This record gives sequence, C-alpha cells and structure tokens, in this order.
Amino acid sequence: MRRLAPAFLLVALAACTTVQQLPQSAVPVSRTLAVSGYGEVVTYPDLAEITVDVSFSKPKLKEATAETQAVVEQVITASQPFVRSRQDVRASFVSTSKEYAYEKDKQVLKGFSATQSLTIKLTNLNQLEAYIETLLETRINGIRNLSYSHSKSDSLRLEAQTIALRNALTTADKMCRTIGAKRGPVLQLSELSTNSSGSMESPWGEGQSVNMGLYGKGMGGRSFKLTPDLMHFRSGVQATIEIQ
Repeated sequence: MRRLAPAFLLVALAACTTVQQLPQSAVPVSRTLAVSGYGEVVTYPDLAEITVDVSFSKPKLKEATAETQAVVEQVITASQPFVRSRQDVRASFVSTSKEYAYEKDKQVLKGFSATQSLTIKLTNLNQLEAYIETLLETRINGIRNLSYSHSKSDSLRLEAQTIALRNALTTADKMCRTIGAKRGPVLQLSELSTNSSGSMESPWGEGQSVNMGLYGKGMGGRSFKLTPDLMHFRSGVQATIEIQ
C-alpha cells in the first residue's frame, strides 16, 4: 500500500489541473442595436430683447456725456410702462472717444463723442409695436438688435430631448419585433448635432439680429418684422441598446 500512494497522489493532482474547454458556440455573445431618434417642439416666443444705441458728439467731453446720459434716462423712463421691473432695463457704461477731421491735410480735433447702449426685455409681445413707437419718439440713434426667446426654453429643450429618446426606443421596438427579439436596456446614449432633415447649426430657436439706424427719424439699415416667427426646439439622440 505504501508503494501505491505516490502514484495515487500524481493522478489526483493531474485531475485537479485539468481545464475543460467550452465549445465556441457555448460562449455568450452580446448583441446590440444602434438607433437614432429625433424630437421637435414648436412654439411662439414670449420674450423679446431690444438693444438701442445713444450717441452724441460735442465740442467738450462733458457736454457729450451729459446729453447722452440725459437721453438714456429718457429711454429708461419711457420703458417703465412696458417692463416688469427696473432690472429688465440694462444700461452699459458710457464709452467716449475723440472726434477728428482733416483740414488742409491736417488732423484737427473737433470734439468728443459719448456712446451708451440699453437692452430692454419685454415680457408682453402684444406691446412690442407700441413700445417701438415710444422708442422712436426719443432721441436714440438706432435699434441695434431685436431678438426673441422663450421664458421656458430649458423645459422646451428637455421636452424635445425626451421626444427624441422615445422616438429612438420606438424604432428599436419595431426592429426587434422584425427579427423576433426583445429590446433590452439602453447601454449608451449620446446627443446628435443633426436632425432628420440635415445639418442643424443651431438646434434651438433664436431671434433675429438687426441694425437699424435712425437718420432724422427716418430708418436706414436692415429692416425687421415685429411679428416673431415660430421657434423650433430640436434634439437628436443616438442609443445603443442590448438585444435579448
């Protein structure tokens, strides 16, 4: 019995170190499906921002600054009936510069200019036309910008993203039914920069920029519409989904 013990020990060790190889077909394979979805929410804007410029040139800097600030205060007072609070009217700092002219091939100082701009937010677009008329009664030099936006932009963007995700999952369900499979969990999700109709440089609706100068209360430069266009909040997503 003592002579058989080493042989028995070797056989036992060999049995412990044997590894069973599984057939290739028994190795589980993860199957995934990549789908895209698009969502859009269309609405009219409910906010407008108007930027106006005030600028005057005078022989003395003090005179130019005083007249510019006087007109700025005039615009602020005229805006009060159209805004919710004083915070909806923002004024920039006054910028000044020297005014030169060429006389007999020489640069001659003629005076100084002072410039200031104001940005006014309107929350009632029904008053926009009346407000523009009020602005034109003041001594502003021009309307530099008129842009539209929405007070619930963040919520509308999220709604568009939710629609895009639902669209992607619906597409995945249809494809899974076609191949006789079931949709599993979403493994990866990313936002697309394009929509179904092509490139989308700006997925969110934006207002129009204008540059309207006032010359003796006549209008020059680019015109603009007081009736805003529809805003389109778009989103696109791509999802990688496991197939069960």
